Amino acid sequence: KQTAIELDYGDHACQQNTSMFNRHELPTQCSAVMNETSCYALDFNGTGYCEWNYNGLGIDYQILAGPTFILIFTIAGVFMGFAADKYNRVNMLTVCTVIFGIAMILQGTVKEYWQLVILRMIMAAGESGCNPLATGIMSDIFPEDKRALVMAIFNWGIYGGYGIAFPVGRYITKLNFWNLGWRVCYLGAGVLTVIMAALTGTTLREPERKAIGEGDR
Repeated sequence: KQTAIELDYGDHACQQNTSMFNRHELPTQCSAVMNETSCYALDFNGTGYCEWNYNGLGIDYQILAGPTFILIFTIAGVFMGFAADKYNRVNMLTVCTVIFGIAMILQGTVKEYWQLVILRMIMAAGESGCNPLATGIMSDIFPEDKRALVMAIFNWGIYGGYGIAFPVGRYITKLNFWNLGWRVCYLGAGVLTVIMAALTGTTLREPERKAIGEGDR
């Protein structure tokens, strides 16, 4: 919501403002109102608790979540998979992670919606290589009888990260560190990603490629 309001994207809707009321206390929920006049007319004990503002949804959100990320991610991922079979995977993973991290950092500095769109496309391209490259490397590092567990832990990290991203992002935004609001989420995550990229490039070596069934031979 705060991102949408600051960058002016998404549909307009009636939403609860910063007044210190709990939703269950309110006589009428803001989301039940469909026009601006009625939205600002709602009050509780003489205090207005709704605002008519951008909600970050609608076609603008669909563009952000769809073509600019998922489409780029899926198409680029196929090419990354082909490249992973031919070139040094550790170097590629390092570069992809750096691109991913820098794009996130820059998303924390955007001033316009179109800048966010472009950076999400770049981020998607970088992130698309992480899965095929990482799984290929792990398959060659770990013995055959440990690969299932390794992949399970790897995937736990992916979906565990998705799971905590929304609640953590929401509360960090509310804490408003250094008066950056939602931007600190992108900046912090991006810096951590670049650090991980540096560790990948300096501590990981390209393993010998093994065919399926070779095990530890």
